[in-house]
Amino acid sequence: MNPLTQALISGAMSGAVYALLATGLVIAYHTSRVVNLAHGESYAVAGMVTAAISGVGFSLLLAIPAGIAAAMLFSFLVERVLLRPRRDWPVSGLILVTLAAAFLIRGVLGAAMGVDGFSFPRLFVGPPLRFAGGALPLQGLGLVAIGLAAALAVTLFLQRTQLGRQLRAAAENPDAAELMGIDVDRIRTLAFALAGGLGGLGAVLLVPLVSVDFESGLGMTLHGFIAAALAGMSPSLAIVAGFGLGLAEALATTYFGALAQDPIVFLLLIAVALWQSRLIRFGGTARA
Repeated sequence: MNPLTQALISGAMSGAVYALLATGLVIAYHTSRVVNLAHGESYAVAGMVTAAISGVGFSLLLAIPAGIAAAMLFSFLVERVLLRPRRDWPVSGLILVTLAAAFLIRGVLGAAMGVDGFSFPRLFVGPPLRFAGGALPLQGLGLVAIGLAAALAVTLFLQRTQLGRQLRAAAENPDAAELMGIDVDRIRTLAFALAGGLGGLGAVLLVPLVSVDFESGLGMTLHGFIAAALAGMSPSLAIVAGFGLGLAEALATTYFGALAQDPIVFLLLIAVALWQSRLIRFGGTARA
């Protein structure tokens, strides 16, 4: 087995999920100006709901849509029940509200389903594809293809459709959007539900390869946020950043060990943040 090839394969699979999470987090951020720290919980909700429904004998064709729908419902409730009534709060307070929601749903999932990991059968079965000394499972191929297609579809949706343009307008200037007749509250709710759906899609594609438990959401939130930050909170660049983050993690683990993964990723984040800060101007002077 070629370690480099296998690292690239593993990085592409995890990167597809990070791209979905980052894209959803960016969409929710642009419409609310709030970094949703409960965003990764949509991954945990979808994975555990799908596993629970599949585990009692229902078909994956029912379990997977139910899991994604549960993730969308959770994100919808975060915006509709927790954030919208408190829209006059400072952003820092709203971010803490989303953090509280994350810990709440973690507790609910842990109490309802226990602390053990869950998984469910693969949607794509068959012998893995072998090339250049690496093995790519068909579920992994489906994960990369569907994840990339979904993230690109959302980007095209924002750019090419009337509803997408309304979402962008509400994100750029909510007051002007309201004067143009756009229902900003509805758009924000749509953005959060769409973000939850992307997180849920990542779960139903990845969980057959790795288990999910009630604590999985926090790690996914962190990875999604890092990818979004590396992308400068751009939906289109979030795709590239997500795959780049997955590849960086896989290469770091392969060549430096699992303990080096997080330090290398955070050093990368700090380096990009410092580079981007060169573009910030105070009083007309560029700051490096």
